Amino acid sequence: MLTTQSPAAWLFCCRHDFESTLRAELARSGLPSEHTRVLAPGLVHARLLQLPAEQAIRQWDPVYALQVLPAAQAVIADSIAQLAQQAMAALPPQWPSQFGRWHVHVLTLGQLKGQPKPLLTPRAELVRKAILKAMATAMGRQADRQPKPIGMPDLVVQVLLVTAQTAWISASPVVRWGRAMTWPSLVPAGLADPPDEDAAPSSAFRKLREAFAILGNPAPGERVVDLGASPGGWSHVLQALDCQVTAVDRTELAPSLMASPRIEFVRGDAFRWQPAAPVDGLVSDVIAAPERATALLQNWCNQHWMRWFVVQLKFKGEPNWDELERALACGRQSGYIVRAKHFFNDKNEVTVMGFANEEP
Repeated sequence: MLTTQSPAAWLFCCRHDFESTLRAELARSGLPSEHTRVLAPGLVHARLLQLPAEQAIRQWDPVYALQVLPAAQAVIADSIAQLAQQAMAALPPQWPSQFGRWHVHVLTLGQLKGQPKPLLTPRAELVRKAILKAMATAMGRQADRQPKPIGMPDLVVQVLLVTAQTAWISASPVVRWGRAMTWPSLVPAGLADPPDEDAAPSSAFRKLREAFAILGNPAPGERVVDLGASPGGWSHVLQALDCQVTAVDRTELAPSLMASPRIEFVRGDAFRWQPAAPVDGLVSDVIAAPERATALLQNWCNQHWMRWFVVQLKFKGEPNWDELERALACGRQSGYIVRAKHFFNDKNEVTVMGFANEEP
């Protein structure tokens, strides 16, 4: 028997232990605290009005949310086939003709906590395959086989398994900013889950890998400045992507990186160093008060010294919301498309990302 348990709701996935921070951010956006609650570690439930995707992304793209499941429906199903049927029922009317590519994410609660082998993973894969098969069958029944117009939005279907028989289901169009930025994220649960890299001198490499999963990898040969680079976790990622890196710090990088032909080390102050000419990218994981990181970003944005950037703001305790807003505003005022996220591998810090508005 398949029944609907509750009306549509919005679910936000976040780094576990940061549920209260996400709820505080939603409250700052105008959502009363009594309209939000924690359903599970890394999962916040909110009662929101359904909005067009383009409007929702402006209002409901929280920094502390890794993923959003808009207008989700809670369901009970006795079988995988019934879960697939319910997912198909959640699709927008006439979806085969309204959307281009479609994506299916089947998630588990353990996955939201970063567990390597969460419960229900085998069932999740079976559910995903059943939904894809049902969608392919529905597509095959369409009488109109004409090519779809260029620029049609993608569709993302998300199923969050709570137990083997209960789930939340959401279907939403995908809004694109440019580069690889999308809402909802096309990374399942918003978790890039970077694999281990033995050659990395520190675990900080994971944060940049997560940022690139959202922003998109730089192209081989791009010139990138890494400010506050030592011991070289972010420079390691960049040189592995075949970028030409200028690493600026008072302290040298790990020996293997100092010997890399793709890395030029410059001993200096990350806050005073300036490029001789504009570069492709700027990254900075420098340890400093958020006000100094914002000032550094504003200087680079004002001068248009880079086409894209990834800069971290580090907080002590609770986030400084005003400083975060200033960091986002300084990029936007200089013509960059800007977004901020608290990634799974972030602690008391937020990653601010942006790229020049004229980029495709």
